Amino acid sequence: MLDVREHRRVLLGIRETRGRALGSHRQEIGAARAAWRRAREARPAVHRAVLEGERREMQHLARLHRATLAQSRWILAIADRLQGRFGSSR
Repeated sequence: MLDVREHRRVLLGIRETRGRALGSHRQEIGAARAAWRRAREARPAVHRAVLEGERREMQHLARLHRATLAQSRWILAIADRLQGRFGSSR
């Protein structure tokens, strides 16, 4: 059997081991909570960045569309003039 001092020393060692494990566990939980909090706070910024990118892309497509329409109108105007000249020469 263990004497009283030896018994207390063993119990103290067990408590210290459990305390370290518990402290480590608490640190891990704290780190996970902090990461979750940072991710939650970052979501609106990420959302805004995505929306801004989509807005820039839509503006680019609108400019491209307007340029294509202007080019089409120009081609139609030339075609009408050529048709008029071709029709008047006959």
